[in-house]
Amino acid sequence: MQVEYPKHKWTDKFLLLDMFEGLKTTFRELWKPKVTIRYPEERMEPSDRFRGMFRFSFDRCIACKLCAIACPIDIIYIDVHDETLEQPDGKKKKVKVLDRYDIDVKRCMFCSLCEEACPTKPKSIWLTTKTYELATYDRGDLYFNMQQLEYWDERPEYPGLPDEDAPPLAPGLVAANRQLSGGAK
Repeated sequence: MQVEYPKHKWTDKFLLLDMFEGLKTTFRELWKPKVTIRYPEERMEPSDRFRGMFRFSFDRCIACKLCAIACPIDIIYIDVHDETLEQPDGKKKKVKVLDRYDIDVKRCMFCSLCEEACPTKPKSIWLTTKTYELATYDRGDLYFNMQQLEYWDERPEYPGLPDEDAPPLAPGLVAANRQLSGGAK
C-alpha cells in the first residue's frame, strides 16, 4: 500500500509568512502598557479567590476535629480534652476544650478542604487571607501553633533594601560572617 501525502500549498513554501504569524502576538503586546512593580517595596493585591495563609479563630472552634480528618496529607494536629462545667442552674455540662491546634504549612497544598469541612458559621479556619509571602530560611518557621494562626493579621513586613549610603562590609568581615554562619568560604 502506498501512502499519499497531501500536496503543499504555495504559502507553505514561504517561511516568512510563518515568522510573521509567530510575531503577531509580540507586535500586539508591544504597544500595550507594561505592568511592572518593584516587588519588595510595591506589592500587588491578590484577587478575592486567592487562597493564602491560614487564619484560625479559637472562639469559633468547637474542637470537632473535622478539619484534621478532611486534610488529605494529615498536617493538622489537634489535641482536645473534656471538661465538666457546672451551670448556674446546677446542671453539669460536658465541654470539649481545645489544647493544641497546629498546622505544618511546609507540607500544605492549600487545597481548602479543611475550610470546607468546618461546620461553624462563620468558619473557625479559613484560607482567604491575602498573605503569600511565606519564604523562610528555616523549615521550623513553617510550623504554626494556635496562637500564631489566630494573630496572623497581615503579611510580614519587609525591611527593604539596604541604604546605598551605608558603607560596604570589608572582604575580611564578609568571610568571617560566612564562617560563623556555616556558609561556604
